[in-house]
Amino acid sequence: MMEFFKSMSLIQLENITKSYGKQQVLTDISLKINDGDRLGLVGRNGSGKTTLTNIIAGQVFDFEGKLNKAGHAKIGCFQQDAQLDSETTLRQEMLKVFHDLRNIEDEILLTCEKLDHQPGNQGLIDKLSLLQVEHEQLGGYDYEYQIEKTLYGLGFTELEFNLQVSLLSGGQKSRARLGKFLLQKPDLLLLDEPTNHLDINAIQWLEIFIKTEFKGAVLTISHDRYFLNRVSDKIVELNNYRIKEYRGNYTLYLKTKEIEDLTQERLYNKQQQRIAHEEEFIQRNIAGQRSREAKGRQKKLDRLKRIEKPTSQLPAMKLNFVTAVRGGNDILKCWDLGISFGGKAIFAGINAEVFRQDVVGLIGPNGVGKTTFFRLILGEIEPTLGKLKLGQNLKIGYYDQEMKGLNPSNTIINEISELKPDWTQEELRNYLARFLFWHDDVFKVITNLSNGEHARLIFSKLLLDQPNLLLLDEPTNHLDIPSIEALEVALNDYSGTILVISHDRHFLNKIANKFLVFGNGRAALFQGIYTEYEAHPQNHQRSETSTSVGGKKERRKKETLSKNDSSKERVLIATESKKTKRKKRKVSQNFLSQ
Repeated sequence: MMEFFKSMSLIQLENITKSYGKQQVLTDISLKINDGDRLGLVGRNGSGKTTLTNIIAGQVFDFEGKLNKAGHAKIGCFQQDAQLDSETTLRQEMLKVFHDLRNIEDEILLTCEKLDHQPGNQGLIDKLSLLQVEHEQLGGYDYEYQIEKTLYGLGFTELEFNLQVSLLSGGQKSRARLGKFLLQKPDLLLLDEPTNHLDINAIQWLEIFIKTEFKGAVLTISHDRYFLNRVSDKIVELNNYRIKEYRGNYTLYLKTKEIEDLTQERLYNKQQQRIAHEEEFIQRNIAGQRSREAKGRQKKLDRLKRIEKPTSQLPAMKLNFVTAVRGGNDILKCWDLGISFGGKAIFAGINAEVFRQDVVGLIGPNGVGKTTFFRLILGEIEPTLGKLKLGQNLKIGYYDQEMKGLNPSNTIINEISELKPDWTQEELRNYLARFLFWHDDVFKVITNLSNGEHARLIFSKLLLDQPNLLLLDEPTNHLDIPSIEALEVALNDYSGTILVISHDRHFLNKIANKFLVFGNGRAALFQGIYTEYEAHPQNHQRSETSTSVGGKKERRKKETLSKNDSSKERVLIATESKKTKRKKRKVSQNFLSQ
């Protein structure tokens, strides 16, 4: 069926224009999405990407232009704030996707029970046959395997399948929403920042799912450049209210755009010189003997089609990390470090040293203790095993992934003025402009800020502290790609030491020179950049046995998958459990074969 519609247009946008009051968002957007397309949608925060996907999803109606949708097309839009039933378990929440299929199963079992008492009833036999056909068309008994494979892939353990949704963490709920969404398998997936709460293994699993398993079209908004590279074959750039399409993945888009920008910059500068020359002539001669000629040139100038200023010349966030105190060469050292909560070990046996100007990436599955390690450094908690020693004259700057540390009732400018009470209004405004807060933006109340604005404001405060040790917990989650690139440049120029938790592989590859790899209740140090780490499977693939915190090895139970297993292992182990699901089919098939 999908092959038949391979070249069919699922969605066609024609001259879509959208504004909110006086604020223009989209202008004359035309875009066609065909079955099987893999599109990456990129643009600055606030450029209109989410508005565009909401129009495609049918969630925004008041716009100019036309939206044509193929009659058969089922569109799914992933939303981070989609509601989950807090009274159900994780597995039960996933089963809701297959409500119709399970109703048919109930009908099949009921019909089978009736056939037990009326074995020759042809009407019941015919009904059972029809129910089975409908059941198979909707996916059959395969749905339980699909649920397990998806949950394993997203990093859930078998024990967590039966956890009540209300007991899940915020990150787990986000992964549960994504899992429920993927199980629906619409004709068009609209994914808005799907990797934000995933660990690297889960992101890799999602890449495999999109590339090899999902047969429909995908439109992805993401700041994860590795992810865009691996799942996209076309990039759609949204800039200045308009879109432009580029064939190929994100890397090819950058190369093509660089050539375009250089060409446009030359044409723009040449035209600006011409305009300046003409304006100078007009101003000099408008009232003189050559007045008629000057007026004629003015008319030509008024009709001239202006070349837009190249995107590369648009302003970007300006970061410059400096240190007030140099500090020593030994930043931290830990011996057999371990931590437990309520008798449950998080990790143990960590032995590591960090030196001045090291940039250490903390990586590993969600929930293995990376943020806990930061809390130990900050002195918020004490180790239950071993020892952690910090160096002399350390001034720590902490970026919290929960983005705490801001007064929600403050305005942006008040938040900074509390740190710099001696600065004038002009100095405060000039400083905030470096973080893209212009004009009346500085009077926005913090509680009303977007996640991206929150992140930029936190960085503006962090720079003022002038720390010599930065602890960054998922610093790229709410930044757009230009802001991430600005952060990369600033961190590479920084003379202090950095420990960073991140799932953004491109970001890690740009800044980190060693890694503290968490998993299986331990953490090991790897020297090198991320691509070197990724190139050696022995560094990150888990063995068939898992090492407990105390160092003893326990064989993994059959069909149980730990959060610490790689994305490929998750798929393989989930596949093993599929065999047990097939047995269920025999219940009704036996009646028809008798």
